[in-house]
Amino acid sequence: MIFNEELSSSQARNIANITRCNVVDRTELILDIFASHARTKQAKLQVELAQLEYSYSRLKNRWKHLSRIQGGIGFRGPGEKQIEVDRREIKTRINILQKRLEEIRITTETKRKKRDKVLNITIVGYTNAGKSSLFNMITKKNNYTANKLFATLDAKASRVVLTDHKEFVVSDTIGFISNLPHNLIESFNSTLLDVQRADLLLHVVDITIGRVDEMIESVENVLLELGADKKNMLIIFNKIDLVQGSSFAFLKKRLRTLYPDSIFLSTFTREGFDDLLDHISYFISEQLQTRSLIIPDKLDSLLNFVRINSTIHNEYYDKKNKQHKLDVKINETIYKDIVLQLERYQMLEYINS
Repeated sequence: MIFNEELSSSQARNIANITRCNVVDRTELILDIFASHARTKQAKLQVELAQLEYSYSRLKNRWKHLSRIQGGIGFRGPGEKQIEVDRREIKTRINILQKRLEEIRITTETKRKKRDKVLNITIVGYTNAGKSSLFNMITKKNNYTANKLFATLDAKASRVVLTDHKEFVVSDTIGFISNLPHNLIESFNSTLLDVQRADLLLHVVDITIGRVDEMIESVENVLLELGADKKNMLIIFNKIDLVQGSSFAFLKKRLRTLYPDSIFLSTFTREGFDDLLDHISYFISEQLQTRSLIIPDKLDSLLNFVRINSTIHNEYYDKKNKQHKLDVKINETIYKDIVLQLERYQMLEYINS
């Protein structure tokens, strides 16, 4: 018997005793799906951790006959019960998994810091909305996708360069679901860090589902729990190739009214993809700051770096002082790094003189 609610251990036990059926609640079912889809080492560890934390609070004193009888001076009573042994072993395993995941988190955090100089875009959405398909379309990759719940559990990231030379890192995340169990959110926190660090969220919505508004609200509730509800967001209504005719025209008009800045797209036919890239390009331009730079001739590598990573509005070469004066639109993090390099150069020039 499967229940679409989270049952307490006593509820599950009583129902099982009455019906003589195996009882599975919502959390246990989701954990089973997660376990069957986990592929990477990190995903497997996270699923195992969530399963153990779920099981730990549900262990029941069913093994009285297995209690350890210990004799001798200083020992009285039935000794250590089997449930206590199981709980201790589970707790030990939980501690081991938490340490391993912390090591992975530190390594992942180091990799993420390298992306800070580039704008980060993260794809979110209800499970099976087409997030991984969109990730493949944007990155031109061929990662695994499937028409089923939680087909992919692993966060993926890839650097993308647009035709106008604007650059960003796009990340894919696990699918969200309504009433997502809290221990699952905590267990997959390391993969959802991409959501918290994102400059822009691409919220993918399956337009073929009748409860579109409900799906959007479910995702927004999870984002609220993650502290990412204030992020810049672009809603993408996917699978428009499956809804045609007058019903699609009516639905599109209604959704346009409710979500005026949204995009209608098909990851199958690629319809609307150019519109998405235009939105991303415009967003990147809006995030750039207008700054002025003076770069000496001696720092030609830095000058090339500026030309590659910014949009130059004006450039003047000062022959007398042998330096370039530029007005650029540039990412603020990159600008601060350039200023730091210029300050180091000036300090070295001062010491040498």
